[in-house]
Amino acid sequence: MSVITLVRHGQASFGADNYDQLSALGEQQSIWLGEHWQQLGIRFDHMVTGNMRRHHQTASGMLQGLAQDADPEAVNSLNEYSFEGLLVPFRQAFSADWHATDQPRRDYYYNMKKALHFWSQGIIETDGSDSWDSFNKRVMESFYQLCGKRNKQLVIVSSGGVIATIIGSLLGIKSEQIIELSLQIKNSAVSSFLYNGKDFSLTGFNDLSHLLSSDKQSFITYS
Repeated sequence: MSVITLVRHGQASFGADNYDQLSALGEQQSIWLGEHWQQLGIRFDHMVTGNMRRHHQTASGMLQGLAQDADPEAVNSLNEYSFEGLLVPFRQAFSADWHATDQPRRDYYYNMKKALHFWSQGIIETDGSDSWDSFNKRVMESFYQLCGKRNKQLVIVSSGGVIATIIGSLLGIKSEQIIELSLQIKNSAVSSFLYNGKDFSLTGFNDLSHLLSSDKQSFITYS
């Protein structure tokens, strides 16, 4: 029996020129997760990340907190879709439906959700490189390949869209529900499956045990 653990990256740099960079809080969230695992005696055979800066930085923080040396494997096919590649065509084609108020995070959530639904329906064809179907295909092909290596404790560090795609595909839910899942996964949240070589069983979703103490609850974030 294998345990497959999916970790979303820590808080990134929302609103900055480069989103693909952990904030100071995102770095701390990652360290806290590693420290929490260290206290629980959690270890892994293999760590895999998407090949984006926020994925690498999250893995590094986790390893620091764990006081564990490892050389995570970077896998391009576990990279997130392009936010801008979806938002730009959405704004161009549906300007009347574009939200731009004095609440940028709420606007972003609304616009991103709309763009994702249009992408899943083929109204927005690609994010610049992937269609909805090809994104799902590359993520799941990579995931199954990693599971086939029979690591007893596999950790995958990636983004909300990738993690929701894996969970949704294994549970057999519709694209609309996968999108809803992706927008609910919090920074540094942990989801997990048991795998017996044939079947997957979901054992945890969006877990934030490392941030639930009274002194850390205010550091729970979504973006």
